[in-house]
Amino acid sequence: MSKPSYRRSVLNLILLSIIWGGTFPATKTALELTDPIQLIALRFWLAILLLLPFLNRFRRSSGINTASEPWLRKSTWLAGAWVGMWLFIAYVLQTVGMRYTTASRSGFFTGLLVVLTPIAAYLFRTSKVSASSLIAVPVSLFGVYLLADPKLGALNIGDCLTIGCAAGFALQMVSLESVAKRVRDFWGLTFVQMVTIGVGSLIWALIEHKPFQVSPIGWWAIIYTGLFGSIFATYLQTRYQPEISAGNAALIFALEPIFAGIFAFFLLHDPWSQRSLLGALVILTAMVWSSRRIGSGSS
Repeated sequence: MSKPSYRRSVLNLILLSIIWGGTFPATKTALELTDPIQLIALRFWLAILLLLPFLNRFRRSSGINTASEPWLRKSTWLAGAWVGMWLFIAYVLQTVGMRYTTASRSGFFTGLLVVLTPIAAYLFRTSKVSASSLIAVPVSLFGVYLLADPKLGALNIGDCLTIGCAAGFALQMVSLESVAKRVRDFWGLTFVQMVTIGVGSLIWALIEHKPFQVSPIGWWAIIYTGLFGSIFATYLQTRYQPEISAGNAALIFALEPIFAGIFAFFLLHDPWSQRSLLGALVILTAMVWSSRRIGSGSS
């Protein structure tokens, strides 16, 4: 890859990290009144309805001949559904978990995906796991112990669900890296991932049949997470993550919990103690260390 193309990919993944960071306080705000599964359904169906009229135009702009391929190929549907399944699991765990923890803590626990991604890649045989990645695991767990400050409620069910969501996102990253080598219809993959999440969350919400409630500020959060956190974020990851080595992408995504913490502090006034700040720093160090070795590989 040429240096300008590589820099473009890096800048877009940094933008993605900023967008992701902003979704944490937005989601936390919406969850004050809205059921987590209903929130996921609302944000992704909004994204689907906004994207659908422009889908083929965007596909043409990315080099897809929509005259011969007006509909998505079967391979695109299968690949997008596989990646979207992991994304759906991750979003459910993250959104439900955020009901019981703060937005900033959710951001840092979600950031553990940087440590878990190389291990998931090794298990799925997409790449080797480095010694630095193995060392990062116990270091990050120590950071979790520190971040679970008893003064701020210790480790709760929300934190545990969010750690599970990090594993889901790691599996989604590895799956995306694998399928993107065969399917180059990035907007098609983006759309199918959102449809998978939208259908799954809608079925779940209908089965639960809970009362539907959304506050006025919750609608703004749904618009932000639907437009930016769903359409733009899913496309940016689908388009640019496969162009960068797994380690470099993971290192960039380590910025996400930092932005989440910043947004949550200024918008929601999330509390932090010295111990929890130290825990966040240890987790961030583990993320960077985990990415350093493989991140030095070729792009």
